[in-house]
Amino acid sequence: KAAIDSLDALNDLKDATGASIENISALEDIARRTGTSFDTVGAALIKLNKALTTAKPGSDTEKAINAIGLSIKELKTLAPAEAFQRIAVGLSKFADDGNKARLSQELFGKSLKEIAPLLNDVAERGQLVATVTTAQAAAAEAFNKQLFNVQKNAGDAARTLANELLPTLNEIAAEYNSANGAGTSFASFLGGVLR
Repeated sequence: KAAIDSLDALNDLKDATGASIENISALEDIARRTGTSFDTVGAALIKLNKALTTAKPGSDTEKAINAIGLSIKELKTLAPAEAFQRIAVGLSKFADDGNKARLSQELFGKSLKEIAPLLNDVAERGQLVATVTTAQAAAAEAFNKQLFNVQKNAGDAARTLANELLPTLNEIAAEYNSANGAGTSFASFLGGVLR
């Protein structure tokens, strides 16, 4: 179930970012091999999408993108994971100093502490290699939906059974409270009910 959920999580991130399952799986593969969480991959893509979407001509974001040798216009034409990979490679050409940190901070905000290692790992890998296909992720999503449907139906059946038993359970509880008030022990009461 955990493996299926991890495949299905790719669908959720695809819905949130517009990145392909294949590219998300490639980033996830790099992250998992280097100890970075899938949540960090998601945060990175979401932050980058926001930065690219809200960047205005002449803005600090545009200046940061230009400083690493890329253009916002070009990055907007790429899939989100590919744009992330290009930025990672561009940033890798900078020395690990304050300038690189400021450029990265402009693009990824406060979550940079978690995203910076992923940027380094993606740049080091150089290219994105998919590990999951869209069809595999769709199959995981279909399984989870079926499982949720079974759980919902089981819950409905349990409610129906409980509704049928409630009048009897209420009578037993009332009799116990009455017997308890009269000083009857629970064991004696239970013995009387079971006869």
